[in-house]
Amino acid sequence: MNVSTDSEFIEAVASESGLLVEQSQLADSAVLELLEQSYGLNGDLRRIPTEKDETFRLQDGHDMYLVKLSTADEDPLIVHLQTACMEHLELTAPELPVQRLVRSLGGDPQVLIPSPPGPFDRVLRVMRFMPGELLAHHGASAGQLQLVGSSLARLGAALQDFDHPRADRLLLWDLKHFHRMRPLLDYVDEQHKRALAEDIFDRFDEKVVPLLDTLTSQVVHGDFSPFNVLVDPDAPEYVTGIIDFGDAVRTPVIFDLSVTMANLLGTDPSSPWEHALHVMDGYLSIRPLPVQELEALIISAQARLLLRALITGWRANQLPQRRDYLLSHSKPDWDRLAATAAAPAPHLPSTPEPDAPAIKETS
Repeated sequence: MNVSTDSEFIEAVASESGLLVEQSQLADSAVLELLEQSYGLNGDLRRIPTEKDETFRLQDGHDMYLVKLSTADEDPLIVHLQTACMEHLELTAPELPVQRLVRSLGGDPQVLIPSPPGPFDRVLRVMRFMPGELLAHHGASAGQLQLVGSSLARLGAALQDFDHPRADRLLLWDLKHFHRMRPLLDYVDEQHKRALAEDIFDRFDEKVVPLLDTLTSQVVHGDFSPFNVLVDPDAPEYVTGIIDFGDAVRTPVIFDLSVTMANLLGTDPSSPWEHALHVMDGYLSIRPLPVQELEALIISAQARLLLRALITGWRANQLPQRRDYLLSHSKPDWDRLAATAAAPAPHLPSTPEPDAPAIKETS
């Protein structure tokens, strides 16, 4: 990509991520017509607020579905990356509780919908609706959080041999671009927040950027957050559903774990790192990481939480009509960042044995 400044880079990555334009919405009746034509489905359609795609829950008799319609400025090949991830996991790791695609009447996992006002056709997909409680709504125990981490490690292991022509897509949330995001500080007014953010940028530049070309990389889920993980407190495996592959991308593996940890940082103000470290412990029980990657992981978890706060502030400025919705999702982030920064640095596990397998065998 030929851009001369970080600000231009941010605009270019945001554009490819489908985050710059406020999308027009299809009428529910039009979506129902598309579903009947392409999938033979009908019923009660309920819209679900999301970041960019139009998303719905469809009740057709006793069956429940999740319906997603991509925006007209998102390349259908990028949507196909997400679809292909799900298909790969269904074939190679059917034991993982990943949301399943429903094929169209023509046997396709996704259907292109012409969209003359936009640069691309829109993509219609239907998935089985997964019941369950969001991790975000459940106060998980230490052991349950470890199961969240081990589930993410197994998911990553199942994607190790997956590839796609758009795996190297540009994604604003991808932490391998974090060091180029300093211009987003222009949208931070309070001096104490800017100082906190500058410190995280400085430590990321010092500890993570020099390792970017050496970190273990592959296609990852990209958003294994408490809002994309379904749980059942009574199930021995705890994690019963993995949804939303919208941020799938090839990136360093530690950044996949950073997302989950970032969402748990500061959730217990008295011990801001504790919940995130339980997830890390569960992950490392399945997939050990070299100690230098663990050091980078600690900083990148904070960077991921900061990135969410910065992008939200920037997008609220870009899309004032969605300001309240956007800011409602990151209002506590600055307080959690401050609490985490004020706490002692977490103790890292020792370096794994040199001949230890990259992924432990599991029963």
